[in-house]
Amino acid sequence: MDYGFYEKKIEIRHSIESEGIPHTYICCNFFMRYLLPSLVQPGLDAPPRDEIKIFGEGNTKGVFVKENDVAKFTICTIEDPRTLNKTLYLRPPGNVFSMNELADLWESKLKKSLKRCSISLEDGFNLYIFSVC
Repeated sequence: MDYGFYEKKIEIRHSIESEGIPHTYICCNFFMRYLLPSLVQPGLDAPPRDEIKIFGEGNTKGVFVKENDVAKFTICTIEDPRTLNKTLYLRPPGNVFSMNELADLWESKLKKSLKRCSISLEDGFNLYIFSVC
């Protein structure tokens, strides 16, 4: 269920590779600045205080990284011949969380339990898309 998000990426990658352009792809999942301030809650600017939406079963993990860290990592790859024409995955182990784990961490900080509402991945996607458009 990618709703065509990756079609353009795939097209660009195929063009780069078929033209023989030297490249290094860096995959890093999510930028913290966009998703963590609201705990991945569509339409919110701050973490929820009473209720949290859990997408699907909430066990799929995502990697949350700071843009500055991605930039530093990217700069380190420029002169490193081992990275040429490769795909690198930036996944610091301490930055990998599921929705349930994020909710658990937030509840421990709040010192209270939140009502957890499970919503389908498709409904969650639609909520997110319509909240940012």
